[in-house]
Amino acid sequence: MAGVKAEAGLTESRLMMKRALLCCLLACLLAGTAVAGCGTTTVNEREGCEPGLAGEQVSEALNYFALTRGDKEIIKYACADLNGDAGEDLVVIFRESKEKNSMLVVLVKEGEFQCTNEVAAPVSNQVITFKDIDDKPPLEFIVQGMKGSNLGYAIYRVEGSILEDLFGEGMEDCC
Repeated sequence: MAGVKAEAGLTESRLMMKRALLCCLLACLLAGTAVAGCGTTTVNEREGCEPGLAGEQVSEALNYFALTRGDKEIIKYACADLNGDAGEDLVVIFRESKEKNSMLVVLVKEGEFQCTNEVAAPVSNQVITFKDIDDKPPLEFIVQGMKGSNLGYAIYRVEGSILEDLFGEGMEDCC
């Protein structure tokens, strides 16, 4: 019996170590993003994108999202050229249920709209950061957030009309 308790304590300490490492990694990621400056944009809740013509495209993209996913509450959105066509595309995080959120990208191509596949998104404290990781199109973006005390992040890229998860840590626990 003592061996089982010792093993459970070891597993618990490993879990604590993993969480501490994840927190350090997220802190480094946030610090690196803040220091990098160029090529990085962080978007807060419901902040729009560039005013003017791009603003009209954003409104139309949001309308398209509402038409195709009408009953879904938009939690956060951000825009950038995510497919390398010089047009503003829209990342949308939306509520599926009280404990589940999803995300997709509305691609804007020559006045027409297309949604990518949906992926799981964090439940709370969502942050969307655009970052050109490999210095070539298409632009990558980082989504980070929480569910309860669980932190997670993932790096995404749009390939054609597919939203690809390139790398992440802890997203299965916070989405």
